[in-house]
Amino acid sequence: MIRRTLFACFLAALLSGCSPGTGIFGASTGTVTGHVLVRACGGAYRPDQTGCPAHPDAGVRLTFLLDPAHAQGSATIATTDANGAYRVVLSPGTYTVRATLPSASSTAASAPGRFGGPTHVTVTADKTVTADFVYTIELL
Repeated sequence: MIRRTLFACFLAALLSGCSPGTGIFGASTGTVTGHVLVRACGGAYRPDQTGCPAHPDAGVRLTFLLDPAHAQGSATIATTDANGAYRVVLSPGTYTVRATLPSASSTAASAPGRFGGPTHVTVTADKTVTADFVYTIELL
């Protein structure tokens, strides 16, 4: 009788880990979403002013590199859509984020400027993190 009870408890615990919910093993991925915008500042504007017009930038490649101090590093790439939005599903951990402008078709590809946004993103299982990036062009 005790063997059957122990077996039933073991089987229930094992099967609960296979369920679509978090189960006993927890979720294995998290999500990072956000936008990449180009902000053109110049003339009467200064880069630190919020009045500079911002527009979505399509085709920007965001590389998420898992921090090697926490686990074996691997890169995942997300590309922004026509609205400058991206979404990527990642394993939990801390990632270094690198943005690469698209080819000459981009608004910002031919103008010098700087990216603003987080350089590291921490992904938690079964959670969504928002990380937005702004590329500021400083016009003369």
